[in-house]
Amino acid sequence: MSHDVAPLLVINNGDVSVNENMEKMVINCVSHRSSTASAFIMPDFSNKFVVLEDKYEYTDSLGSMIGMGAFGAVFKGNVKDSDNAVAIKRMLRVHVKESELKMIKELKSEYLVGVLDICNFDDFTCCLIMELCDCDLEYHMRNISVKGCLNPANFRLLLDNIARGYKALYELKIVHRDIKPQNILITYSDESKQIACARITDFGIARTLDDDGEELCNVAGTFYYMAPEVGANLLKTCQYDSKVDMWSIGCLLYQCVTGEVPFDECSLCKLFLYVAGDNFDAYDPPELPNEISEEVSGIIQSLLQLDSSQRCTPVQFYDKAINCSHQIC
Repeated sequence: MSHDVAPLLVINNGDVSVNENMEKMVINCVSHRSSTASAFIMPDFSNKFVVLEDKYEYTDSLGSMIGMGAFGAVFKGNVKDSDNAVAIKRMLRVHVKESELKMIKELKSEYLVGVLDICNFDDFTCCLIMELCDCDLEYHMRNISVKGCLNPANFRLLLDNIARGYKALYELKIVHRDIKPQNILITYSDESKQIACARITDFGIARTLDDDGEELCNVAGTFYYMAPEVGANLLKTCQYDSKVDMWSIGCLLYQCVTGEVPFDECSLCKLFLYVAGDNFDAYDPPELPNEISEEVSGIIQSLLQLDSSQRCTPVQFYDKAINCSHQIC
């Protein structure tokens, strides 16, 4: 047998080391997938006033577009003949699966951005009518927060609301798989930009675990918030469940208190390789600032456990988060 290809993992006395060339290959592969997943093509705008099934209305223009994703554009609109604002996501029908629509319609929580209605646009396109929020968390941290960090009051509110929103998902056996600042929509209490409510949104790649306990094993999500066991599927089959969302929430919370993501490309790809080789001892957890409370540090550390069997479960996270959010000054 020819061995002209260097091994991915070198095992010596139980220690796993990473082949440098393979590490670079994984970085390129994951980065390509990540950028491809988030890529989009700017739609052609008719600049016309559009009425959907005589119920909702919006202007098909760049000025009315408030968001853009891999599967469609989001416009600010209104319930017809009223001032009730809504978000209208226009997307190709091919990207809307009946099973996913059924799942989305079951989301009944004030901490999740639910779909209010579904309307036909044309033979190939439909529109999801959703609740309208002020902005997403990424925009808030980049443009409103000081140095990209949330103030204590906003962090307390965010922690509480994400815990409550994810509890609703978990009870429906839904694995989101793409929790990140862009997918947390926030509403302000007033012009002071204090957060009144934070809601989890965008269930485009969410999946439901069936009653037989079948787990997921494909690469999905956004690179910097992707759980290591998800990325490890580039190398070997690694089943996963709702604990991948716990890792993503850990990355998000870390960013909220430090202004930075916890891992860069090289670090993340090493984690993928460590998980593929069951080398959890090689993990060096990210450091948190000394001024962060022990309670918050404890939650983030419990979420960012490389070994998913040691990671905080959704139920444990909910209990810790609710308790902690009521203690933070």
